[in-house]
Amino acid sequence: MKTWLSVARRVGVAALLAVSVGGLQAQTRPPMPTDEELRNAFNAADVNKDGVIDIDESVGNSILIFASLDKNKDRFLSFDELPGYDPNRLKRADRDDDGKLSVGEVASDRVWEFFEADTDRSGVVTFEEVRLYIVKVRSPRT
Repeated sequence: MKTWLSVARRVGVAALLAVSVGGLQAQTRPPMPTDEELRNAFNAADVNKDGVIDIDESVGNSILIFASLDKNKDRFLSFDELPGYDPNRLKRADRDDDGKLSVGEVASDRVWEFFEADTDRSGVVTFEEVRLYIVKVRSPRT
């Protein structure tokens, strides 16, 4: 049985984490999460269980996922620790251009992604907004 954190690593990183997986080559792109996997990750991020994710929940979730991915516990995520992620998205998040992501850079990029996903500008994201955001960032660039 998958834990919420393992699903969050695959789905949350794709949808809710600062380093989304849009624009990857087909051979390296992780599979699109199922609605069930996405729902599980969404529900895990919805800490207060009100059916939506606010900015605090989103950033908090990104920090939890960051900590789970930082295997060597050096407080940074090197691009080598993030195989399969879109290098353009990683570079966007890497504000100081040092080739690795700090928790601050991840949280900052999560804020940008949150507001990109919040299409109705309500200050919260619904499951459907998250699902549509994943589809958008994973669609081939034209």
